[in-house]
Amino acid sequence: MNENKLHQKNSLIKILSLLGISFILGLIFNYFFYRSLLGISVLLYICFILIGLLILSLIYKKKLNKSVIFITVPLLFFSTMVLIRSSAMLTFLNIIMSLYLLLMVANLDIGKKIQNYLLIDYLKIFLLPVRFVENLINFTSDINALWGKNKKQKFFHSIIRGILITAPILVIFLILFSSADLVFRKYLLNLININAETIYRSIIAVIITLVFVGAYSYIFKRSKSIFQTIKVIKKTFSFGIIEVSVVLGLINLLFLIFILVQMTYLFGGEKNIIVHGFTYAQYARGGFFELITVVVISFLIIFIMEKYVFRKDENHTLQFKTLSGVLIILVILIMVSAFKRLLLYENAYGFTVLRLYSHIFIIWLAAVFILLLYKIFIDRRENIFIIYFLTSVILFLVFVNLLNPDAFIAKQNIQRYYSTGKLDVFYLTQLSDDAIPETIKVLDIPDEELRGPFANSMYGNWLYVLENKDYHNKWQSFNISRSRAIMILESKAKLLKQVKDLYIDSLD
Repeated sequence: MNENKLHQKNSLIKILSLLGISFILGLIFNYFFYRSLLGISVLLYICFILIGLLILSLIYKKKLNKSVIFITVPLLFFSTMVLIRSSAMLTFLNIIMSLYLLLMVANLDIGKKIQNYLLIDYLKIFLLPVRFVENLINFTSDINALWGKNKKQKFFHSIIRGILITAPILVIFLILFSSADLVFRKYLLNLININAETIYRSIIAVIITLVFVGAYSYIFKRSKSIFQTIKVIKKTFSFGIIEVSVVLGLINLLFLIFILVQMTYLFGGEKNIIVHGFTYAQYARGGFFELITVVVISFLIIFIMEKYVFRKDENHTLQFKTLSGVLIILVILIMVSAFKRLLLYENAYGFTVLRLYSHIFIIWLAAVFILLLYKIFIDRRENIFIIYFLTSVILFLVFVNLLNPDAFIAKQNIQRYYSTGKLDVFYLTQLSDDAIPETIKVLDIPDEELRGPFANSMYGNWLYVLENKDYHNKWQSFNISRSRAIMILESKAKLLKQVKDLYIDSLD
């Protein structure tokens, strides 16, 4: 029993040491390189990396390969030259060589001896970061296994693990929500009194810390191949219901707060926006793609947790179903917010191909989340979900084809002109031949400032068709939409030339 406790203590010391040194290197990286020119910081940072390697070798009681000494000599030389030389090309080459030599140091105790390296072995070193990712996953599994041995502390460890899993996710969501919504960003900055730079620097520190956790664990813990790792994960890896509840619960809370802000301001009208010093156009203009990113990340989180959450039988627990179901509902509300923003933007600036596809994409995403809800509550077979998913993709593409997006965009923008007096005729001329039956209706608009540029551009398109008539007449090139467009341009060629000439004369 005492021997078991001693083993657990030693394992805990090793894990905490590796985490601590990696975290310190993450902070130092932030301090050395954020908004700083490369110089002596490169040499000093590599020295800190080597010192961390030496300390961990003592803690893990593992002798470093003697070849490491020979590698450190050119490593220190190239990193020193970053301090001495200022040539951009030389600095780039020195940095690349230093990184490569660091990877060699990491690989020496894992692979064959350096004297036995072949060309392929040197090339494989470039793929070493992939192995770091594997060992990062294995390292988290080791932490979970160590915590699981003490049943009295298992509950608290599960909560802590859930918080650690959620923390970087919440940071990403907060950044996206702050970028997507001006009022939410104002509330957030007033609440925590930090600026965007602090957030970005924190993310950098976390990323660098994870890199070194993977790298050091690769050096001091032999890793299985990537295929073996995947098999082990599939067989043994799972999320406990406690940490899943923490993750989903905290994300639900953040999403709920954001949606309450949206209900007050985005759906509450212009008066509520002006109070905070923003115009309604400023508020609605941005945020769409940030919110879509939130939706996609949310889908991945729910899908992965649904797949790997621990369960005693085939069905999910009521706790998981409730939390995941609430999250899906909140995500759908966020999609409604994104849809609303895009609609406001279209009302202000008109339809474009990107905006129309984005609208349809949101509707399809909502359908996918409903399928995921069905998977969680009714039929959790993954193969059935994939079939439904592929079917939804096919239906999405069928609908887009039947809609004829370019013609739809042209029609909507011309109709919008009659209510707002605004029309981007240049954009209409950039649409495909699918839109010609609709765009040609611009000739019926009484505004000569719009008809003139449109006729000038379309007449140029007609001349291009005449110049490439042989190419267009090839049977191999036949296309219904293109043929119809040519017929329309041919029938309107004289009118296009008349309007064009009047417009050119007016400019003179």
